Amino acid sequence: MWDPCPIVKHPQTGSSIYGTGRRLTTTTTTINGVQYRMAGMEKGAGMIHPDMGPPAATKGQLHATLLGCIMTDAAVSPQSLQNALTYAVDRSFNSISVDGDMSTNDTILVLANGAAASDGSGNYADEIDERTDPDAYNRFKEELTAFAVDLAKLIARDGEGATKFITVNVKNAATYQDARSIASQISTSPLVKTALYGEDANWGRILAATGSVSLTVPLNPTTVSVSFIPSDGSPALPVLVNGEPEAVDEERASEILGLEDFEVCVDLGALGNEEATYWTCDFSYEYVRINGDYRS
Repeated sequence: MWDPCPIVKHPQTGSSIYGTGRRLTTTTTTINGVQYRMAGMEKGAGMIHPDMGPPAATKGQLHATLLGCIMTDAAVSPQSLQNALTYAVDRSFNSISVDGDMSTNDTILVLANGAAASDGSGNYADEIDERTDPDAYNRFKEELTAFAVDLAKLIARDGEGATKFITVNVKNAATYQDARSIASQISTSPLVKTALYGEDANWGRILAATGSVSLTVPLNPTTVSVSFIPSDGSPALPVLVNGEPEAVDEERASEILGLEDFEVCVDLGALGNEEATYWTCDFSYEYVRINGDYRS
């Protein structure tokens, strides 16, 4: 017989793999009267700008050094689970950026063992499947997406050298992809990210990033508005309204941009009613130090 593997512990802290159970992000939901649980964990702080897809994807996605795993006791058919994960990742992990750079080691897994489908007496709830029960599938898909968003935000918040967690919301675009492309461009612009680190309400850099994206419907600069929205519930600060700059209250701008969390809202006007959100962080001196000191 083989001896069981010894428990490997950290030489300084004495912690082991079992300690990770206390650090998992968890949630519960009820679908068709059955309570399901989800738990997840991930790692990543730099070289983060994912574009992940399912294993059979052929579009040649780029990848980032992000690893994550979501576990659930829900009973979900394999294809429905993959489809739900693809939808969730596009709106969560594929919508974060720390520095706009990518590597080759990204994986988000979802593992479903179906244990919650059993009531313990030999009775089993129906498997969640998008073809046989689309309502249950859509509920599961949205719950998985919300959970993945919570996990993804932690990556951006913990980005290398980050001092600010920034939500970039683009609305009233002609298509979701248009809105997403603009949000991505703003989130990866070094000029925008350094301005936000310096607490400069520089709408010009945000507008330049917005205008650099090819859209399905041409951008009308006279309908674009930019606002900074604080996380403390106080009023937003518009800095550009319908293409015209506002007289910015610099003291108010410093208050908002001095917060750890805030939102950059770009309203495209009358192009459509689609919107998309990215989550990012600023570029600081510490980011430069971390990556300047790195040796391969």
